Formats: sequence, C-alpha cells, structure tokens
Amino acid sequence: MSKSKVLLIGMGGVGTIAAYALEYGGKAEVTAVLRSDYDLLKEKGFEINSVDYGHIPVFRPTNIVKSIGEANEKFGPFDYAVFTTKCIPDVNPIEPLIKEAYVKGKTSIVLLQNGFGIENDTLEDIPEATVISGVTMISSTLYHGVVQHVGEDLLKFGLFNTKASNAAEQKALCEKFVELYSNDKNQCSYDDDVKFTRWRKLVYNATLNSTCAITNLDTGRIELFGGNGTIIKPAMAEVIAIAKSDGVDLPAGIDDFMIRSDDPNYYAPSMLVDLRKGNFIEYQVILGNALKVAKKNNVPTPTLTVLYNLLHLIQMRTMEEHKKFELPEVRPSPDYKIEFK
Repeated sequence: MSKSKVLLIGMGGVGTIAAYALEYGGKAEVTAVLRSDYDLLKEKGFEINSVDYGHIPVFRPTNIVKSIGEANEKFGPFDYAVFTTKCIPDVNPIEPLIKEAYVKGKTSIVLLQNGFGIENDTLEDIPEATVISGVTMISSTLYHGVVQHVGEDLLKFGLFNTKASNAAEQKALCEKFVELYSNDKNQCSYDDDVKFTRWRKLVYNATLNSTCAITNLDTGRIELFGGNGTIIKPAMAEVIAIAKSDGVDLPAGIDDFMIRSDDPNYYAPSMLVDLRKGNFIEYQVILGNALKVAKKNNVPTPTLTVLYNLLHLIQMRTMEEHKKFELPEVRPSPDYKIEFK
C-alpha cells in the first residue's frame, strides 16, 4: 500500500514528534521544511527523549527541504500540509505559506498550532479548502537538536468549517489523517467540537503560558511562588467566562486540571521557551483573539488584559532586537510613529 504524502512545516518540539508519529506507523512519508535547523537535521538528525517513544538517538524524516517550493518540486503534490510553526500573524503571517502548499482538490491543510480563530484568514482566502484543527496537550521542546518530550501526546483533529458544502468528504479526509497519526504510543482521536477543544486549551495557554513568559518562570515555580491564586486562577475564570459568552460551557474543575497538567515537571511552556531563545511569541492568537470575543460580548477581563498588554511590550522589545524597526537616538515625542521594516 502506498504511503500518504505529508508536508510538515515547523520541526520544533511539537513538529518533530508529529513527524516521528506519522512515520512511526508506516502509513505516511513526511517531507519537512526547515530554515535555521536545516543543516543540523540533515547532517546529524535530531535526538528525541520521549515519554511515549523512548530514546531515539537519531531521527530524520524521509525528506528534508529548505522551502515549500523545493518540497513541491521534488516530492509533491501532498495529501496533507501540516503547519506546526508558531502562529505569529503580527510578525510572520502564515497565509502565504498555506497558499503555496495548497493544491486544489488534493491537499488538506492541518493547523497543529496554538490559539483561537487561527483558521479565519485561510478559510476566507481558500473557502473550498479542507482546513483541519489539530490540538495537542503535548509537553515537548527542542533545544540544539535535542527534543525533550515529557508530556504524553494527546491529540484531537477536527474540521474548522463543519458547514462546508462537502462536509462529509472533508470529515473523511480528517478521519484519514487521524488514522495516519494514530499509533500504539499516542492518543489521537477525531474531534467533533473544535470550538470547545480550542477554548479548553486556552484555559492553559492564555494564563499559564502567558504568565510564565512574562515572569521567566516555569509552571512549577509559578505555583510555589504563589502565582496560582493571585494571577492564574483569576485569569482562568476570565477565559471560562469568555468561552461561555461564545456558546462553550467548559467543565467544572478545568482550572485545577490545567494547573496539574504539567505534574511532576518544572515545565517551561512554549512562549517562555521562545522568549528564552530570543524568538517572537504567539500572544495575538492565544490572548488577542480571545479578548476580541470578550470585547464583543461585554465580558470583563482585567487580568487577561494586563497580561496581553505586558506581552505586547515584550513582543515590541523582541521586534527591536530583531531590527524590525529602529528608534531615534534621542527619545522622540509621545506622538512618534514607529515605522516597521
């Protein structure tokens, strides 16, 4: 039986485990697109220390390329294009990459990314596309070619647009991807309520992920230093209230479940890892889009708003460090407009 052809963009902690899971089952051939770590993966491979798969000294997906164009030319067209890159629309919009990877009538788009409302622009640009939501509670990070995977890979894949005219066909394509990803080591299932699942994960990401990034503390230290009662739980209550205003009732005890989800690790969530690496953060899709819903539905969000504004300042700092703009040597007047390159 021929293998399904999967294009994977973003070989970080999540992407590497996704690539390994897809190839582990023997049903998929993965072509990975990399930039900064291309030479390292090509020459040495990545080492994986996984709670699910054990120790893999060297892993390389079947094909490794530097661009989507090269992937299409050498190994396309693809059945699925899986995006595990950071979702940072204020810095690097993903829609141009999706358009480049998409082949009408052939390629399904899988957004295995954090955030809420991340599918809107793609469905507006390519309304006929099958766009699949991927949500994982995985705890996996990549440092210098070594993946530390300490939290079990618990995944749900479902359709963003369940009202499409060909919804039954799209559901079959999504279920096929679940089959490709599933193996005897992970827990992967079809998601018939994507909206619920994404709000559920925001209870963690909008609160713990955000606070860890701002304070440069892992989740264990946030708790031990007293942050759960003063910041995390109030922020979680606000996320739960926004979700309710959007028609999603999250279960009682979801706050305590998310707080305990990293036990027994001193875990550094994704935005904290990115900041420690000097990278940009996903605060717009994790917090910004949720706050837009809160504003629309008149839900008070004092804690989340402060977290969002602090993360915005941090993102601007990183932009300056990355030369996205330059400030004058002498401090300008308050009405000065920053010009982005």
